[in-house]
Amino acid sequence: MVQFIQIQLFKEKLDKGAESAIIQWEDKRQRIRFAKVALSYGNRSYFICPCCGSNCLKLYLHKDLFRCRNCCPENSYKGIQNTTQGGDAFIAYKMERFAEKVGIGAFEYPFDYLQHSCPKQKHRSKWDRNLSILQAMENMRSQSIFFKKIWNIKTIRSVESGKNKYLKCSLFQIKRYFYPFDNGV
Repeated sequence: MVQFIQIQLFKEKLDKGAESAIIQWEDKRQRIRFAKVALSYGNRSYFICPCCGSNCLKLYLHKDLFRCRNCCPENSYKGIQNTTQGGDAFIAYKMERFAEKVGIGAFEYPFDYLQHSCPKQKHRSKWDRNLSILQAMENMRSQSIFFKKIWNIKTIRSVESGKNKYLKCSLFQIKRYFYPFDNGV
């Protein structure tokens, strides 16, 4: 999967009026510049691509340089291409993106909530909610594999956003039993 950074990560610096920042990863460094565009309701911040100078909300890493999607020769959607929308590979892609977004990070399949204890700086209720979402998505992925079930995108979104009624079940139950998540929308 292509690594990327989002403009939201620099909210504090942007609020202080910073025009650039230095990012570090592994043993490398890069200065990235910001742009502000005036809108009718305020300002919106963007990255300035170091290759083409365009405004963008995400920069993708390719050959030791973060750049916009147009300048990155790797396809940022490679992980989801050539998959059935609502199938097991699609759900696996959504799970990986969600885990990265909420700070759970990399995991092995099948996902098991017992392998992920709550870090000290995280709120327990939010952590458990995110684990419930991932465990429910693993439940859906398993049903796709075993029963050839293709999930409706509306159902996937309801689970991913935490609004599906079956997420009120315990983590143990979500892991152990198959649920008809389509009925919980």
